[in-house]
Amino acid sequence: MVTRQKRVAPSIYIRLKTPQKYLRKIEELSSRVIVEPWNWREPEPEVSFDISDCDVIFTLGVQDHLNILKKAPHVKWVHSSSVGIDAMLHEEIVSHDLIITNSKGCTSIPIAEHTMAMMSGLARGIPGMAKRQLNNEWHVSKVKELYNATLGIIGYGEIGSEIAKRAKAFGMHVIGCRRNPDKSKENEYADHIVGMRNINDVLKQSDYVVLALPSTAETINLMNKERLRFMKEGSFLINVGRGNTINDDDLIDAIREGHLAGAALDVFDEEPLPKSHPFWSIDNILISPHLAYYSPKNLDRIMSLFIHNLEQYIAGNPLKNVVNKKMGY
Repeated sequence: MVTRQKRVAPSIYIRLKTPQKYLRKIEELSSRVIVEPWNWREPEPEVSFDISDCDVIFTLGVQDHLNILKKAPHVKWVHSSSVGIDAMLHEEIVSHDLIITNSKGCTSIPIAEHTMAMMSGLARGIPGMAKRQLNNEWHVSKVKELYNATLGIIGYGEIGSEIAKRAKAFGMHVIGCRRNPDKSKENEYADHIVGMRNINDVLKQSDYVVLALPSTAETINLMNKERLRFMKEGSFLINVGRGNTINDDDLIDAIREGHLAGAALDVFDEEPLPKSHPFWSIDNILISPHLAYYSPKNLDRIMSLFIHNLEQYIAGNPLKNVVNKKMGY
């Protein structure tokens, strides 16, 4: 029998708006709670409190991470309210014995719904219709259907599984592609799950390719000219992962040359997307401003996850969603 040593009630620094119903529960589990609200659309605020005794940080994100560590030298655990934590993973953080957890799974449902909306929009020619509507133009264009089409999901994790669940309801054939296919739960949604070494084969078979990848050394610029050429002619590319996994210029060439029928992009290498960027002027590129993840229900899921992890942390139990800092997710 393994005996886990309980921890004393921690001191917590929270860097996001926290509703009272959740704050009360966090306060019950803590020795001290400092809240410094931060709206992600605003610049990261300076730390205006003494957090030198804080054990735990619950944050919307940390960009000035080294400064935070200096001000909270005793911190043992950082929980991010987002899924992507690549901006946090500098060498000093990776080598630190700090535990980092993220909110993986909390935004999977809205991302999956947004993905299906964009995929359906591409199939039915909605972007072109919307633009022609502005000019009072009646024009019947060629459209496709999702039924019996093949969907390749590159980065088959929790988000990919939720996308697959909905895609199967449309009658699609689904192939998941991930780093460790042997660790995947073979489920009723994906027809096949293969390793990343098979990515080119997945691209060749797929009518629609969805990228749901984190930003790592292996995924940056993954979809470059060479790999885009493996995609089936007339297929579509959808990105709801990280913007730097696609080479913008190569994607533009693939669409303008007619090799790809179009793309739907929610994430970009530079955000906000500059007004001068060519993506804006290409009819068969559907753009959304990095909001696939958003839902009014997200906060409940994120807060519930943090409170669950806080209870586990105090009890000395393993935490959910611990990030492998060397792998980046």
